[in-house]
Amino acid sequence: MFNGNSGLKRGLKRVAAKVLSINWFRPVPSRLKLYLVRRAGVCDWHWYARHALGRRSAFSEGPSHFISFGNAEGRSPSPLFDPAWYCGRFGLRASPLDALTQYVLIGDWIGLSPSPWFDTRYSRAGAKTATGMAAIRPQLGRYLADYRETAGPHPLFDQDWYLDEYPDVRASGANPLVHFLYDGLSEGRLPNPYFEPEWYREAHPDIGDGNAFSHFVLYGAAEGRSPGPEFNSRQYLDANPDVAATGMNALAHYLAIGRQDGRELGKRPLALNDLVAKRNSEVLPLPSGVVDIVLPVYRDLMVTRNCVESVLRSKNRVATRLHIYNDRSPEPEVTAYLREVAEANPSVHLVENVENLGFVRTVNAGMAHAMEHGDSLGALLLNSDTIVSADWVDRMVAHMSPTVGSITALSNNATICSYPKLGANPLPDGVNAGTLDALARATNAGVSVEIPTGVGFCMLISRSALEIAGLFDAEAFGKGYGEENDFCMRSAKLGFRHRLAMDVFVEHVGEVSFADDSKPGKVIAQRVIDERYPDYGAQVARFCSMDPGFAARMRLTLAVWKERARPTVVLLTHSWGGGTERAVQAMAMSMGQTHEVVVIRPIEDLGGSGEVRVSRLSEFDGFDFLFRYHSPDELASLLHVLGATTLQIHHLVGFGASVRRAISLSKIPFSFHVHDNYAICPQIMLTDAEGNYCGEPDASGCDACIAQRPSNGASDIRNWRVQHEWALLGAQEVIAPSKDAAARMQRYAGVPVRAQYHEEDIGSNPVTLGAGIRPYRVLLLGVMAAHKGLNQLKAIAEESRRLGNPLQIHLIGYPQADGMKDLGFTWSGAYEEDELDDLIARHNPDAFLFISQAPETYSYTLSHALRTGRPIAANRLGAFTERLVGVPNSLLLAHDAPASEVVRSLLTWLDGVYSRELV
Repeated sequence: MFNGNSGLKRGLKRVAAKVLSINWFRPVPSRLKLYLVRRAGVCDWHWYARHALGRRSAFSEGPSHFISFGNAEGRSPSPLFDPAWYCGRFGLRASPLDALTQYVLIGDWIGLSPSPWFDTRYSRAGAKTATGMAAIRPQLGRYLADYRETAGPHPLFDQDWYLDEYPDVRASGANPLVHFLYDGLSEGRLPNPYFEPEWYREAHPDIGDGNAFSHFVLYGAAEGRSPGPEFNSRQYLDANPDVAATGMNALAHYLAIGRQDGRELGKRPLALNDLVAKRNSEVLPLPSGVVDIVLPVYRDLMVTRNCVESVLRSKNRVATRLHIYNDRSPEPEVTAYLREVAEANPSVHLVENVENLGFVRTVNAGMAHAMEHGDSLGALLLNSDTIVSADWVDRMVAHMSPTVGSITALSNNATICSYPKLGANPLPDGVNAGTLDALARATNAGVSVEIPTGVGFCMLISRSALEIAGLFDAEAFGKGYGEENDFCMRSAKLGFRHRLAMDVFVEHVGEVSFADDSKPGKVIAQRVIDERYPDYGAQVARFCSMDPGFAARMRLTLAVWKERARPTVVLLTHSWGGGTERAVQAMAMSMGQTHEVVVIRPIEDLGGSGEVRVSRLSEFDGFDFLFRYHSPDELASLLHVLGATTLQIHHLVGFGASVRRAISLSKIPFSFHVHDNYAICPQIMLTDAEGNYCGEPDASGCDACIAQRPSNGASDIRNWRVQHEWALLGAQEVIAPSKDAAARMQRYAGVPVRAQYHEEDIGSNPVTLGAGIRPYRVLLLGVMAAHKGLNQLKAIAEESRRLGNPLQIHLIGYPQADGMKDLGFTWSGAYEEDELDDLIARHNPDAFLFISQAPETYSYTLSHALRTGRPIAANRLGAFTERLVGVPNSLLLAHDAPASEVVRSLLTWLDGVYSRELV
């Protein structure tokens, strides 16, 4: 039916386009047009003089030069008006002056943009209410007159961030967008925190050597490309379907709306370079001066001794002073030990508090004392329940700079500074703190990431930050917790940044020194932090979402695997779920006791480049990340970086040709695991267009099927099988989950295929059936698609209804069909795997029915049915045939039998199974 509104809109757009393609202002005298655009405030003669005339002191010459020469040469008098781009949008044939006049008098009024870099509607939406002459100026004129009157000129240009990131631009008073376009780009400055030109070119080699930002604004953003390593456009749109529905590009939405809404970014895709160890053989220069280590102690002799002795053992090139503060410990043995340490080590400065001051006042005293020394570089706070190693101070100091306020070490228990996951963790099996620190030093040399707040268990605070921001707030934060968060937020407002040293690992027991006060202290401190810094929670949430230290933690994890020397197996599979996914998960769990197990799934393949998802199931060091590769060589390198010793191919759909080349280059042995018939049939299920078993015709029959139903890019069956046979012919072993599947694959591939069930023999323990009453309760399991027997189920239900409903048919799952109101059977909807046994018990079936039209390779739902001991009927296809051999009270049906015959067979069978007088 004709939609009047949409038709009217299309008509108006055509009229508008026609109006805009006409040069209405050609007859108007040039000087009058110039007067109009100058009054509109869209001209910048200082800019024109610099870029058109090549000199900075020719402001007065600008208008006359433009009228005499510039207009004819196609120049623009405005830095943010692009006449060629503007005219090209509407097919307008006009000089720059005519086009600019049209924009000022017409285009701005209807919301047109003067260039790709200035979005009129966006800028107007964020502008303050105008008064006086500004109210009648076009939005571009208002922005050029005073950029501070708007929230920004374009959703992809983060104006506030640009001015904060480049204070010299703010100090100069220059318009930030004009500066970026004509100076900042060539100087390597960025338009927002997430766009990185070099990364963009590397990730999208098809753009060539052109301007990366221009490509992103003009094409890449609309195409869904990611702008840099810290923002994943695909993930953002997947996580925010409402954004995808608007058609707005992901980064523009996040910067303009999502950031304020607190929407999460998601982790960026990793590249090969992210996973390669960052080794630095250079001896880094260290600043002259002394690091004052402030170590407050309260209780627990054993952990205190371990900490102090680790500090005394460490060897650093930078000079250190150790200040131990005994905060009136309630344990005499702690006091005695500390005195022994001070007596044996004259360089140790021991202070014994007369009264218990609590953590904050104690470290404040230590930091104040450190600042009394003119050579102090800063105070390094260290909890007494930590263990440090080797040259830990040197590595922390190496991350210092004039703008860095604090550096925190990586730890097993340091909230957002933890490894392997954020939060509290045990140490990896078989690896102590010293080994882990050595691995961090070797794999992440010189690497640190910005964090919203440091963590005080091991935190180096620079002298300049202490002098400018002051000490911790003892009045607000009592005996401890939240004081370092407050300090970091406070000092951040003064221009200091805070870093997490990914090359220093310090073991931390956690909450020993002030354990009695920690829980109430947390509640009170969090309230103070939230009141003082309303955006603190959002900053931490954003950090956790983006997780900038993830790549460094991954490198450390891979180093730990290498240190443990357990074999690593990589499982390649799809992302479709189902029985294949269940088998892969079971395989990963079973091998996880003796192997490092990684699962790789395809996201996209672009004919040599692409993206895969890499994940590991492990409570300790589990992970899930996207990996972008630019060639099969990089995909092969990923396998080696993961330390893969063997591969298991569980499915090839989605990988494209890249995976074949990558495995060949890697030279890693692999096995092939059959889960369906994808390697021999692009339809996967060996079914025809109606969802019935195809009978496996000859090549001409398969080609006719492919022509009728093109699938997975196949053109003909011969080339399809040649394209996939490498996985079978090159495998060290081919394994199928049933004898039927093994025999079929062996017949086509010509290689031995071993049958191995996914589960140990389940068997069947028949239950005492007793008497039954018609209608018999018949239960089906799973999603009922065409290849699972949906059409046959409809026919069986209809035949049962014709006979007075002797069968009461129920589906635990749902049918994939339109118009499902009256199909003659009931269903309960989707379910989770762990719910199925309870759902079966709740329905208390008289029998199960499996009517798949595709040869099943295994069937986990059959396993659930077998465990109940109830009668089972199934089509004589695939694994059902062999798995029901010898099972009591089972029935095999012809897959192509008419519904009348099936119902009659079921009733005869059930009458015999229950052997009673029908009621």
